[in-house]
Amino acid sequence: MIGIVMQVRTKPGRGDEFAALVAKLQADVRANEPGALIFQVLRADDDENVFTFIELFADEAAYTAHPDMPYHQAMSAAGWDCVDGQPDIRRYTPIGEGAGR
Repeated sequence: MIGIVMQVRTKPGRGDEFAALVAKLQADVRANEPGALIFQVLRADDDENVFTFIELFADEAAYTAHPDMPYHQAMSAAGWDCVDGQPDIRRYTPIGEGAGR
């Protein structure tokens, strides 16, 4: 399994637009990617411009296929246009028995 945590900050005034884009992406991932065991986007309560993505993929194939999905490609340019600065992306290895459940 492969865990990804990504945090982004949106440009001022673009948070709601970004939220709508990633809500659609989240629904598409959940409907079409069985190898994406967890795909959850969170918006910070104390800063509406901060978003955290929590992703858990079954294997390397599911992880590498994810950004190439047509719905992901379709929203990427608009989504990245909302982002202010560089995202903080970290890859993790789940630990413990039953990790990911």
